[in-house]
Amino acid sequence: MQTRRHFGSVVLRGLAAVSLPPFAPAQAPSSSAGVKIGVITGALGAIPTEAGVDVVDTIIAQCKDLGVRCVEFVNSLIEPRLEGSAVGGQVPAASTPVYDQSREALRQWRLTAPLDRFTAIRGKFDAAGIELFSYVVTIADDCTDDEIAALFRQMQALGVKRFSTNQTRVSMGRRLARPAERFNINPAFHTHAATENPNEVASVASLVTLMKMSPHFMVNLDIGHFTAGNNDAVAFIREHHARITHLHVKDRRRNNGPSVDWGTGDTPIRECLTLIRDNKYPIACIIERDNRDVAGTPLELTRKYLAYMRQVLQA
Repeated sequence: MQTRRHFGSVVLRGLAAVSLPPFAPAQAPSSSAGVKIGVITGALGAIPTEAGVDVVDTIIAQCKDLGVRCVEFVNSLIEPRLEGSAVGGQVPAASTPVYDQSREALRQWRLTAPLDRFTAIRGKFDAAGIELFSYVVTIADDCTDDEIAALFRQMQALGVKRFSTNQTRVSMGRRLARPAERFNINPAFHTHAATENPNEVASVASLVTLMKMSPHFMVNLDIGHFTAGNNDAVAFIREHHARITHLHVKDRRRNNGPSVDWGTGDTPIRECLTLIRDNKYPIACIIERDNRDVAGTPLELTRKYLAYMRQVLQA
């Protein structure tokens, strides 16, 4: 009997022989075997910056090179830099003058930034034939109600129907229910591995709590983090598929283990992908490549994992 780990190793050994289908990258399909696939911009690594060049144009060029037509856009690419925060822009355990100053600057930018910038970003992706599937932003514990409303207005201008909540905590759910309904944009709560903390979006119980708060609340199931927290991603998808907007696909080891090369960890990537394919669940599968254990540039590794997903889905 072929195990998942054995299958993964076979697939990875065969990736050198896998070539992308014979289409121009800008005309690449956004799905494989009926499953929508794409990348989060964070998987592309540090985006090169050049004077006079819009970072959005650079991302679009990289996506065309990869043959990607579905993108999840991370807020930090266009927002002022936040210094001294906890992971994902969350409030640090101990505040500092550097954090306080940059945090207030970020808040004021969100409250005053012209929406034309966000509308223009959407227009660039549309013109390139690339779906801007989702936005990524942490609704931190110190967000004001006005700031939250401003973020929803920005997402409305981006034309997204959902956003990954990144490091947003369970306790913020009550404050997100009303703007989610008002703007008809679904917060897709992003999972992590800290299951010991009930305020972190990590356990099945934390997700069930959030889903009960509002019919607009959905799940962005990061199957790598979910596995590292010793949860069962396959079982969760099977039971709650109607509330999952998309997966973040990566491979991690259990017991809060590291992110590793796909097929060498404990995450049931193949089982999750084929479950979605075989049941025709409308769940997108987004590469969030964050492992550092394999040689190669971010684009090279992202290309490899795109081929991995396509090979699994088309098997």
